[in-house]
Amino acid sequence: MKRITTHIHSFSLRYHLRYRPAGYDVFAYINEMADAGFDGVNISANGPGFRDLCGTSPEHFARVKEACQQRGLKMELDMSSTSTADMRPMLAVAHACGADTLRTYTRYKGELADLIAWTKRDLKEVAGDAAALGITIVLENHEDFQGAAIAEILDDVANPFVRALYDYGNSQMVGEEPFDALEAMARYIHCVHIKDHVITIAPDGSQVVQGVPMGEGLLPIIEQTDRLYALGLRRFCFENVWSYVAPVKVPELPRTPCFALQPASRYLKGDLLPPDEAVAQERAAHVSSLNWFRHALQEAGYETRLKPIS
Repeated sequence: MKRITTHIHSFSLRYHLRYRPAGYDVFAYINEMADAGFDGVNISANGPGFRDLCGTSPEHFARVKEACQQRGLKMELDMSSTSTADMRPMLAVAHACGADTLRTYTRYKGELADLIAWTKRDLKEVAGDAAALGITIVLENHEDFQGAAIAEILDDVANPFVRALYDYGNSQMVGEEPFDALEAMARYIHCVHIKDHVITIAPDGSQVVQGVPMGEGLLPIIEQTDRLYALGLRRFCFENVWSYVAPVKVPELPRTPCFALQPASRYLKGDLLPPDEAVAQERAAHVSSLNWFRHALQEAGYETRLKPIS
């Protein structure tokens, strides 16, 4: 058996953390995921009130750190900006919460060459801060950069505390085969987001990347996991992206299986659902996705601590 550790991203239950049914908060999330057998939690803090952290005070951050330590969980924190004005405070928050990793991506708009240059500049400026705190910054292939651009940026930054986060499906937004992105980023991949997507049609007629329950999409999840394991990766983050929608940013997509256009009936944007319905459907998607993930890993020879859930 191939032993790996598993994290879960708070995006998996974003509507639970947004609408707080029955008082569901970051501490409920931490305890639920520890009970499910995860080795760590990833928490999105890129929004008002630090979003899924559910609090903004130093005392709250200390409670989050203690909660993870008590349950034996590692933590990664997420933000979305590379500007030093944003990153330095978030490095401090990550440190206060006990996170060992801070995920980010560029929020700049403009020409690709400028985005690359600005991102290089930013990451060079904060690399020393990250090293001093013992936190690894990971730059995600989110919705703007193909894998080669991520590698170019990290080649130039050249710091062991600035690495890459490979997302299993985000290369679709920029028309890149997932394995091409993986190969381009391979030497820098520090952690990953595992998810499932299809390509479908939005109500306005545009092509979009649609998040679906894991196992119901077209991404080669186990094959990607095998490739990453062979590269030496041992920490894998599960992410339920049911009802996530992102625009396709290129005029033409590859004519390969993971880009096969699906019926418009598969379009679903969770933000448009009433809160109670979003929470209920999200829970059902989370359960089916996690059970599929656990079973698929087991069938592929991976050993985890994950438990069946219902």
